[in-house]
Formats: sequence, C-alpha cells, structure tokens
Amino acid sequence: METGLRGKVVLITGAGGGIGRACAIEFGQEGARLVLSDVNLTAAQAVADEQVAQGVEAIAVQTEVTSAESVQEMINRTLSAFGQLDVLINNAGIFQSKPILEMTAADWDRVLEVNLRGVFLCGQAAFRVMMEQRSGKIVSLGSLAGQVGGIVAGANYAASKAGVICFTKSLAKQAGPYNINVNCVNPGVIDTAMTQPWGEERRSRMAADTPLRRLGTAAEVAKVIVFLASDAASFVHGAHVDINGGINMD
Repeated sequence: METGLRGKVVLITGAGGGIGRACAIEFGQEGARLVLSDVNLTAAQAVADEQVAQGVEAIAVQTEVTSAESVQEMINRTLSAFGQLDVLINNAGIFQSKPILEMTAADWDRVLEVNLRGVFLCGQAAFRVMMEQRSGKIVSLGSLAGQVGGIVAGANYAASKAGVICFTKSLAKQAGPYNINVNCVNPGVIDTAMTQPWGEERRSRMAADTPLRRLGTAAEVAKVIVFLASDAASFVHGAHVDINGGINMD
C-alpha cells in the first residue's frame, strides 16, 4: 500500500514511550520526518535518537500540552525545522483509575486538562497551519473508556476521552473544507506502561473478556494511525476507529 508519507512532516505528542514511540517507529519506516514531543524531553530525545540512527530525520521538543504558549512553541519549532506540518498525532495523555468517591476535584481537573484541553490546544494550533496549507491530517487518541465508561479507568479519564471523540467530530466539520482529514482511534486494553500497574490477574481477566483473547500492542495501534494519516485514508473523515480486539462492538 502506498501511504504517501515519505517526506511528510509528522508531529507526535506524547512520543516518549508506548503508543507514541510505536507511532514514531512506524512513521519513520514510511520515510516521514518526525517532530517528537513530550513533557519528558529525555524520553522524547531517546526516541528521536533511535530514529536518527535508522536514517530518519527527527527532532525532539519538550512540550506541556496544557499550555497554549508551549504548544505554539512546539508548532514554531516544527515549522523552523521543516517548513511545514502535514500530520498531527494527538497522543499525549495521562491515566488515572480512582473510584469516583475517592476522586478529588484536582484529580478531575488534571486529567481533563491534559487529555482534553491538550488535544484542543494542539488540534487548534495545527488547524491554523494546515488551513493555510489547505492540507493535513489530524489523528487523536480516544479510548474504549470514552465509549463505555471506565472499566478500570477512572471517570475523569473516561470523560476526557469521550470529549476527545466528540471534539474530533467538531474539528472534522470545520477542517474538512480545507482538505484536512480529522479522525480518532479508540484503543481498548493495550499492553503498555499504562496498563502494567493493573497487575497480571486483572490484565489476564481483561484478555479473557476480549474475543481475540489477548491484549493489543502499541504497534497494532500505531499501524492504524499511520493508515489514517496516509493517502489511503483520504475519504475517512470524522471517524472513530476502534482497536479493541472485539471487546466492544458498535
């Protein structure tokens, strides 16, 4: 399949590990040029160094996605380094699993701030650039929890991801006329550092409840994201793509 991604500039937030790092690997293999953003610059730089060692053009940028100023600096660094922005992968996020009765207002605010405000700020900033170019792709990370409510995830995490799904549809309606494709993916239970603290018993139970009888991998999510960012998905717009092994079918 010809993806048309060679030479394209791909900005990935939360690129320091997990699904973000897997996206960097997959986009790098497609010949894209990478801007790898993370609040943890050391982690982002490590992924950038991996990609540079593979012959990929890649830079690392420290970004706090809750800050409009920091997000704009990320965009400025992208344009300064590569002169364009073709793809945004809105991946940065945090996880919490507190029960509602144990959750503080500060817990609620912090997760919504990173997971939803961050997606809004990054999506808005990328939209401005892509609107001038009259082209672009934006893919955001929703979640199974945003569709069905938290299973292990806290209510704040689930609500933030439901917001991402709806924001994707709103952005798609406004960005479509400028030839900007906007979509999101909803991973189910994926074997990453986020799910490791759940413990083997809970992870095994989640795998048993999944029709494919296993957890997903970060690489499997990244491959779908690459497809959505590619020329092959040119008429996929405003969609949410489930990557959950069949644990939820709608």
